[in-house]
Amino acid sequence: MKIRSATIDGFGKLSGITLDLDADAVILEGPNEAGKSTVLGFVRAMLHGFATRANMPERQEPVYGGRHGGRLALVSERHGELVLERYAASAGGKPVLRGRRGDEPEILEQRELERLLLGGLTGKVYRQLFAVGLSELRDLGAVQGEELGRFLYHAGMADGRRLAEAERAIREAMDKLYKPRGTTQPMNRRLAELERIERDLRALPDPIARYNEASEALERTEAELRALDARLPELAARRDEAARALNMRAKWLRLRELDARRAALPDPGRLPADAETKWRMWTAERNRLERERLRLEAALREVRAERDRLVVRDDLLKLEPELERLLQSAEAMRALEQSCAEWRAERRLEEERMNALLDSAGAEWTAERLRGFAAGVAERDRIRAFRAELGEAEREAARCAEAERQIGEQEREAAAEVAAAEAAAGAESVRDEADDHFVPQTADALLRAWEHFEDACRTWEMEAVRVMGEQRARSSRTASRQGGAGGSGVAAALAAALGAAGFAAAYAGANAAGFDGAAAWAAGAVGAGLAALAAPPLVRRGIGRGRAGGPQAGEALAAARQAAAYGQRAADALGALLKRPREAAEPFAPPAHGALPGEAQLAAAAAVRSRLQRAVQARLDALRERGLAAERALEHARRLERIRALRAERRTAAAAAAARLDALRASWRSWLESCGLPGGLSPEAALETLDRLEMAAGHLAAMDRLDAKLSEADGRLRAHRAAVRALCAADDAAARLADDGPAAALELLRAAIRREAEAAAAAAALKARMKELGLQIRETDALLAGHSDTARAWFEAAGAADEQAYERLLADAREARQLDEERIRIEVELSSGLSEEDRERMESLLERHDEDALRGFVEQTAEACRAAEDERTRLLERRGRLSETLERLLAEDMRRPLLDEREAVMAQLADEAERFAELAVMQALIRRTRETFERERQPAVLRRASAYAEALTNGRYVRIAAPFGRSSIELESAEDGRIIDAAFLSRGAAEQIYLAIRLALADEVETEEPLPMLLDDLFVNFDDARLDAAAGLLTRIVRERRRQLIFLTCHAHTAERLAGRMPFAKRLRLG
Repeated sequence: MKIRSATIDGFGKLSGITLDLDADAVILEGPNEAGKSTVLGFVRAMLHGFATRANMPERQEPVYGGRHGGRLALVSERHGELVLERYAASAGGKPVLRGRRGDEPEILEQRELERLLLGGLTGKVYRQLFAVGLSELRDLGAVQGEELGRFLYHAGMADGRRLAEAERAIREAMDKLYKPRGTTQPMNRRLAELERIERDLRALPDPIARYNEASEALERTEAELRALDARLPELAARRDEAARALNMRAKWLRLRELDARRAALPDPGRLPADAETKWRMWTAERNRLERERLRLEAALREVRAERDRLVVRDDLLKLEPELERLLQSAEAMRALEQSCAEWRAERRLEEERMNALLDSAGAEWTAERLRGFAAGVAERDRIRAFRAELGEAEREAARCAEAERQIGEQEREAAAEVAAAEAAAGAESVRDEADDHFVPQTADALLRAWEHFEDACRTWEMEAVRVMGEQRARSSRTASRQGGAGGSGVAAALAAALGAAGFAAAYAGANAAGFDGAAAWAAGAVGAGLAALAAPPLVRRGIGRGRAGGPQAGEALAAARQAAAYGQRAADALGALLKRPREAAEPFAPPAHGALPGEAQLAAAAAVRSRLQRAVQARLDALRERGLAAERALEHARRLERIRALRAERRTAAAAAAARLDALRASWRSWLESCGLPGGLSPEAALETLDRLEMAAGHLAAMDRLDAKLSEADGRLRAHRAAVRALCAADDAAARLADDGPAAALELLRAAIRREAEAAAAAAALKARMKELGLQIRETDALLAGHSDTARAWFEAAGAADEQAYERLLADAREARQLDEERIRIEVELSSGLSEEDRERMESLLERHDEDALRGFVEQTAEACRAAEDERTRLLERRGRLSETLERLLAEDMRRPLLDEREAVMAQLADEAERFAELAVMQALIRRTRETFERERQPAVLRRASAYAEALTNGRYVRIAAPFGRSSIELESAEDGRIIDAAFLSRGAAEQIYLAIRLALADEVETEEPLPMLLDDLFVNFDDARLDAAAGLLTRIVRERRRQLIFLTCHAHTAERLAGRMPFAKRLRLG
């Protein structure tokens, strides 16, 4: 599938543009913020939908208008030409596809679109592999996720991830059962319980005398505790009472002082409670009224003096209406004078422009001739028609010539590609014939022959393992029945269970995990032995040694014959697979004397199958490469034929376009001569001449209009000056300016009239102000008289003779109130939390003792409390020891329950040890199989990634590996074979490796046809050598895998190097 064009109606900063992407490779360059990354986001959105509004940077709603969305013109090998539309406000943002059913639109679900065009790839996979920016390239975790990790880590082994999860689950299960230094695991708890039971059994004594002594001592101790518990609260109360008295002594002394000062104050008499507040308000208001009366008297004197200084002329005030009329017209006259000056300047400018246009049109043009000239609309239309036809013919001729040149270059490139493809196909065929060791000659036949051999080989291995497993089981049962007498019964039963269950569980677990026959047999063979070794030391000490027994002769012979028959089937399958099968079939031959297959024979068969599998895989890859080379050669030949036919068509079209252009040029020259214009004029020059004459006629008309305006303005100005002289005669200064400056004279007169008007208004305002101030003075005097009456009433009620006596009464009442408030606060603090009796005892202490005596009493009571507490602690410890002693002496009857408990714990420990042994065997087998897989069966995608990495690094790194069970990438150095973790590479080298992995994954995940790949400036950290290597690899991928490449960059040197390696690439520029 390829993208032919992208039409962006509105997406981020881009709107209303169409990009022509119809090429195998497109290099889209532009400066920063030109919109390259916006184009990348647009393609992602068209294919996989818009981001939600919670992710506005990815959603890219239009910044400069337009509908949010657009369309892609596509061409698909399966569906032909298609148009994919998607708009955020239409069809719920779902994709609309046109082309499969003519022009009828199809509204698709996202899953259906991905299935039809993208091979089922999700948006996450497409973003990481086919629409990659620098941030995605550096994100190694993306290729280790659930969707891509299965291609990278487990493509070569069925259910490889499940195997790793099984190994982790086994390890966790073992840790849950037992840890060498654990405490919470079941087996650790059982061992701890056994040790505790043994200690308890050893600690059980039985003397009666010690029991009686301990009982009597316990009774004495409890009596002493009861007496001490009764005395402790009293001691604590005395200690707290003394400490409180000491803390409150300063406040108690202050209370005594307050009582003495309060008794010395006189009685406030008949003063009300708010008397002081009212007196402060009365004093403030009296002072304010006195200040206000003084201010009013001073203001009245100033206003009266100012009114006496004013003089008003009434004769000038009568001229104000006429003055206003003339002033209004004077403004218009000034504007008219200014306009006259502008009209004269404008007329000179219009005349200059007209003369310049006439001179450029020709020396014969004058103003008189211009008045009779009029340009025709028909002539203009005819000139425009000639211009359009000539321009189209010239462009068509240039397009045809360029197309013929380009198709010639494509023909030469196609011929070179045909020759190279044929040479490559021939070399591949010769190499395949030299390396062919297999009977089947096609990939399908070779794959069927291999599957037939693998089934026969697996059947033979499974039969051998089954017979050997039965033999091992019979041997284990015989050993259990004949066990030695050296171990206990529980230990012997545990050993037998571990041996048989270890073999069966390990063999069944290995088969269920997908192991081959040899690995499954190995699980059964070593299961019994490893089970005993994996058990804890406590269990191993109880296991005895058994005597080996042998299988029955008849059963062994039948099993050997059955294994030989299956071995012959495997050998026959090898004959159908290999041209020389003798050496490979030797491990499947039956052993001598009818014996069963041994461990060495199974290991040899497994090695043969491993070598054959690698050879078959290599042969399949070679057959596929040969087929691809032939297809590429045929496709290049067909393309060359199409290009040659197209070149002939374009050569004919170029000749026809040149002939049409010559005919049009002759017709144009003939028309110019018929119109009296020079024949050498171009259509643009002819139109320009007509435009100049028309513009000159406009300037001439403007000159006529300006002359009329100037004549009318002169009459109006003369009448205005006469009226100004008559009015300004009333003022000497204005009269002197009336002739030379009418406007200035009117302004002088208006200033004089305004001064007289202001003087008249000021005189009236001053008169009103004098009246207002006199009224305010009288009101203030009345308020002061009422204020004095109120104060005298207060003095009489309080019994004060004057204002000074009243203020002394107020001061005494204020001090008494402050003393009462402080006394109440101290009383509350002294009585807080105390009963009346407690308060009396504290008062008694304070009266009888000074501060030093109180401090000594506090220390004495605190020491008594501490001594009592220490004694109580000692008695409690003694009571605990005596109680423990009595419990131990009474434990004689607990010996039998302890013995029973020990037997139960040992039985549970045996079951758990058996399970632990099974898990240990399975863990060892899985680890061995994983290591074999890492050596022999790395996924094909890593082989392809290794080839890409070798090309990108110019041979510095030759192999990429992904260790099984670990999400990491490792590289093999070509210089010394060292293995290097990708995390330790430089940024440029790491990005090369990540690019190689993504290119290989893109090849792997494609199921039907190549998908276009968009790369957004991935090479910013590449030096020149790395950039050349990357450009060469991308060129090869575009040609060999027929994948469209769209590369976006802001670096000119990157674009130049890519274009140099890709001469067939189309270059576009944004911004």
